[in-house]
Amino acid sequence: MRRLISPRSWLAAGSLASFGLASARALSEAAAPSVAPRAAVVVGVSHEPGLGFAIAKRFAEGGMNVGIIGRQGARLEACKASILASAPAAQITCYECDATDPAAVGDAFAALERTQGKADALVYNLSARPFPPTPISELTPERLESDWKTGPWGALLCTKAVLPAMQEAGRGTILITGASASLRGSARFGSFGCAKGSLRSFAQSLAKEVSGQGIHVAHVVIDCMVDMPVIHQFVPDAAPGRMLDTAAAAEMYWQLYQQDKRCMAFEVDLRPFEAQW
Repeated sequence: MRRLISPRSWLAAGSLASFGLASARALSEAAAPSVAPRAAVVVGVSHEPGLGFAIAKRFAEGGMNVGIIGRQGARLEACKASILASAPAAQITCYECDATDPAAVGDAFAALERTQGKADALVYNLSARPFPPTPISELTPERLESDWKTGPWGALLCTKAVLPAMQEAGRGTILITGASASLRGSARFGSFGCAKGSLRSFAQSLAKEVSGQGIHVAHVVIDCMVDMPVIHQFVPDAAPGRMLDTAAAAEMYWQLYQQDKRCMAFEVDLRPFEAQW
């Protein structure tokens, strides 16, 4: 004789079954090994507010171990302290380094890898200062070489430090910061244009070489003035609507890092609403 189960009993049985499944799932998840946070390296962090600082902060808030590289150790430590003040659980490692020095770059990335693991993301944010504007008739070879080294030269050194591990893993993201000068030359900014224009070509060539290996390369054109102290020194009367908000820009870098392999943007232009372009 079959036993009939009342709706009340059926619900209770279902609840117990659900409880059993939930308990089993919880035990399984507890027994599963924890996944180590992925690592990012941001090259060109110098001060707060600043784009490099904002990018490092956003990636740290996203749960990544973040290495920050710059030439001034005290400023790096100040940036680290500020990030930790808003994200106490963040793992930030500072490394003082001239990113145009091959030996120094090798040492920096090796040390960061030992501390936080292989980099899953590289943000190359190094840049020469375009000020003071200098006509080509007065431009020295030394200034041109110095500015150019912050472009494709430094990007090459940093890329070669992370690319083999990314190729082995079949994944990774390399984000490169450009400028208005990446797309067009301007009077009295010839040296800066040489650095940024060649950096864009480097990024595009790299993207075409490695995208098929699952590595996302993107070039971010900062087509405006950035809201940070050094810009205010040279353009003290700039309207707020013409200045790029660094935190908002950092969010775009994070979105690029999050993009699916089947939908990878190469180039994004960023500018505030009152910028003239």
